Amino acid sequence: MAAYIRSPAFIRRWLQRGRRKVQEYKYIMVLTFKSLFCNAFLSPWVMWDTLMEPLLWFVEKVVKAFGPVFVFVVVSLVLSVIGIAWLVFFPIMRERSYVTLTFHLFFGNWLAVNVLFHYFKALLTSPGKPPSGDRLNTEVTTVCKKCISPKPPRTHHCSVCKCCVLKMDHHCPWLNNCVGHYNHRYFFLFCVYIFVGCCYVCYSTYDVFLDHFHNSEKYLFSGKFSLLSPLDSIQAAALQLRQPQGQDTAASEFSYPANQTFVQEPVTMWERAQHNLIIYLFFLCSGAGAAVGGLSVWHARLITHGQTSIEVHINKKESKRAQKKGQVFRNPYDYGPRKNWKMFLGLTNGRSWRHVLFPSSHPPMGDGLTWHNPQDYGRRVLPI
Repeated sequence: MAAYIRSPAFIRRWLQRGRRKVQEYKYIMVLTFKSLFCNAFLSPWVMWDTLMEPLLWFVEKVVKAFGPVFVFVVVSLVLSVIGIAWLVFFPIMRERSYVTLTFHLFFGNWLAVNVLFHYFKALLTSPGKPPSGDRLNTEVTTVCKKCISPKPPRTHHCSVCKCCVLKMDHHCPWLNNCVGHYNHRYFFLFCVYIFVGCCYVCYSTYDVFLDHFHNSEKYLFSGKFSLLSPLDSIQAAALQLRQPQGQDTAASEFSYPANQTFVQEPVTMWERAQHNLIIYLFFLCSGAGAAVGGLSVWHARLITHGQTSIEVHINKKESKRAQKKGQVFRNPYDYGPRKNWKMFLGLTNGRSWRHVLFPSSHPPMGDGLTWHNPQDYGRRVLPI
């Protein structure tokens, strides 16, 4: 009996029986867990969303609470740049040439007006919400799981604003508002004009900035010259008499004409403030220009392909799903780059580029509820 227990056949059967028991217990545990917590809609994305829910809740509360603070910061920074341009930059340009000053006055104020106009329009314009009642199209078949109401195409729920937004792109904390169908153009043009303005300021003030940056001591610790008192004049004259013969009087710190004796005084408070404002202006515009420039390029790419910041992620998943089935996915809202831009900028009904280069409150194309186009590409997923 002992020899049989130690035989390889017995050990092999014992291990197989133990493996079957472990698999059986594992199956029972998995089945019990799924019966309690899982359903047909469970997926890794749902599990990830559930785990991220506490963090998202905290972010939403912070964004909602500090939204007015972010708006105040943006307005303060923009107004500070405009104020420094009027107090420091334009006087410097006036000393150089009146022609140069005229150009900077026209171009700089044109940028400032566009920046402020598009920012406040994006801030105060409602992004668009689905109407209630019978105004919704009968083709709407989806329902928002948070609002429990019909949801038109391209509409998404904003957890910060607690409502659905037409053609939602994202919730912008710097606007304290959602970016949607009716204010997307204002938001994008604000970013573009901010980027152009930052590049313009950095290019125009580059030589002035270099002078102040590399010669800080000259602007902080040296400045005007004033007449000495009679006693100080006698002492300066004695120093001048002691100066060795043949030495360049212009190079000596204490060599002054007999009837004009001067001494260095520290710079005034305004001159020191000018120096600090020029340094602040250049660093602020260079940093903001780099950040807003990247954001503008990202949104320009999305507009070219007829997508929003939310739809680009949805379309990627749809594309992978269609690829597994041997099909190709096409965005049904992509009407070609040229038409996409015309629809986005609202260049219809006789409107031209002057409605983009100058402030304009014209509405976008469509109502944001239906996106049907007679020249549509057809079905959402097409066979290869």
